[in-house]
Amino acid sequence: MNTTPEKSPGVTGARNGAGGWRWGPFTLCVPFLHLKVVPSQLIQGLVVASGTSMIMAPVLIGYFGLSFEEAVALIMLANTVLCTSFLLFGEPFAPGMLTPAFPLALTFIVSSYPEGPERFQAMTALSICLAGILLFFSLTGLSRRVMASLPAALKAGIIFGAAISALDRVFVKDVALFESHPISATAALLVALLFTFSGPIQRLRAKSPLVDAICSLGLLPGFLAAAFVGLAVGEVQFTIQWGWLLPPVPEMFAKVSPLSIGWPPAAMYLDVLPLAFVAYVIVFGDFITGSEMIRSAQPMRSDNPIDLDFERTQVAVAARNGVSAVIAPLFPFQGVLWTGVHAVIVQAWGSGRDKVANLRSGIGSYYVFGLPFIYLCWPWISLIKPLMSIALMLTLALTAFACILVAVPLVKKPLEMVCALVTGYMLAMFDVWTALGAAVFLLVCINGSLPQWNKKAQGRDKTEMAASGEVPD
Repeated sequence: MNTTPEKSPGVTGARNGAGGWRWGPFTLCVPFLHLKVVPSQLIQGLVVASGTSMIMAPVLIGYFGLSFEEAVALIMLANTVLCTSFLLFGEPFAPGMLTPAFPLALTFIVSSYPEGPERFQAMTALSICLAGILLFFSLTGLSRRVMASLPAALKAGIIFGAAISALDRVFVKDVALFESHPISATAALLVALLFTFSGPIQRLRAKSPLVDAICSLGLLPGFLAAAFVGLAVGEVQFTIQWGWLLPPVPEMFAKVSPLSIGWPPAAMYLDVLPLAFVAYVIVFGDFITGSEMIRSAQPMRSDNPIDLDFERTQVAVAARNGVSAVIAPLFPFQGVLWTGVHAVIVQAWGSGRDKVANLRSGIGSYYVFGLPFIYLCWPWISLIKPLMSIALMLTLALTAFACILVAVPLVKKPLEMVCALVTGYMLAMFDVWTALGAAVFLLVCINGSLPQWNKKAQGRDKTEMAASGEVPD
């Protein structure tokens, strides 16, 4: 392999400050050689990324029967796959979970399969199906044409379904999580909503560096509010444990990997296929969202042109899901974009070379260059552990809020809105095949929406695709 700079289409001979070893369409980036340390992103990543990823622990303990240590081991492996993929493929996105798909996948798996190996087989099947769909659309180049042919009401219905499923999980099915920490959970939710969605706060953010810094921390202000308020009212107790955790990887592997528990039966792949396609729609929207963020900041960083290629990105995400399906089945952890983090990194990157040397260095620093040592540190883990159930509730509630904000503008007519809401409710409350059947009936027979197979869509600019109602995270 030769060390070469990245080139961007339309920028002849332009050198990308990231560099790396090119292999095929991908770029291998070596920490400290091709990726520079960005201290501000490294510190944020140590706190926010590790803390946020631990929200999956209560899910794995409560619904999948793992011990706390086994859950940490699975999260560590899944996160290592995610970070290593960035280093191996060099895609210019901050990778993360397919957040809107999370409540849908959780509801589907918990309601369809008993606790134990079958639920992990379902996550393996979902990851493999998503990988297959990604590869199919990448190799055929049909992704934009298919996505453009889907009615906006169906896309809105998928996102409404994620919102309804998340709210149902927080305030109905798992309301005990909220009731066990009512004051601290409410404080966390209010703080997170204010610093994430509040119009007045966002206007103040443009004027105040302090407010901007707080907003850029994502869910962390909500975590801190839960910690301080919970400690004050006695809902949260911290017991710091010292030393290093040796995650029980062999024991975890024996409970979750298809190499140990067996591969999913053929019927399971058919059961999960519609949900995998729903996840693909979200992947497509995430790519559009991440690309537009980069494009908006690119004029300020002409020294670091970024090459965006959805077909290449699909192969990278497919490979990540395929590997994760075998060694760390944790669907939908292996998505294309962590929207909030990507926005923070791109904003810093656009501020100039003195802030972030190049985009890949910013992303690599935020993800601590793939080093999983934070999951081995007992003091940090024991500090997060009492807040994990609140963090899960907070993540689901904010996901619902964000999904509603995204879904509402996608539909323009009252009848479309009704069809989208009913489709979303069906997705959240019924099996996916039934929900999609109802969606087809509503959209075709009630709303009169027919897929428009537009040949021009294949070559349409991604900006136009975003305007046509693609689904962001």
